[in-house]
Amino acid sequence: MTGSRLLPILTDERLRGPRLWIPEPLLSETERLLRSYGGADDHEGIVYWGGIETSGGAVALTALSPTAATTWGSFRTEASANADVVLALARHELTLVAQVHSHPGDWVDHSDGDDAGALVRFQGFWSLVVPRFARSGMQPLQRVGIHLFEEGAFRRLGQNAVTARVHVLPVMVDLREEER
Repeated sequence: MTGSRLLPILTDERLRGPRLWIPEPLLSETERLLRSYGGADDHEGIVYWGGIETSGGAVALTALSPTAATTWGSFRTEASANADVVLALARHELTLVAQVHSHPGDWVDHSDGDDAGALVRFQGFWSLVVPRFARSGMQPLQRVGIHLFEEGAFRRLGQNAVTARVHVLPVMVDLREEER
């Protein structure tokens, strides 16, 4: 799939800038949720990440799977489903830090519809596009289209920017001497 895009794809190659921290288990749960849309059929999926904002960027902490109308090449959420997301975030005192959705093929840029249909568009909001309906997972992150909304538009981070600014956090780090 080459995607549906009339506008130029904006990129962000900066090694410094807003960062995104993602706990490792959140990736596998997000993959599972994305694959759950459409039942036995291949459908795009949508997951929102709730988390906290820091001075350096966002920390994603939980995955929210909204009710959505999905097809092989699109997804749509209604106002009531979006309200449910906002209420769930408020109950846990979290903010919306990212949306994650899947595409059918290897194309992981934003389509014009992805730009227009994003739940929110605010400075520092992250949008991740996962190829192949998330069937191949999300790691390494360089295979995922990672976009950041800045200066009124989504910009896709280049490979080096992803490496420098998007961090997967391990569940634990064992620093005992006998493990070295």
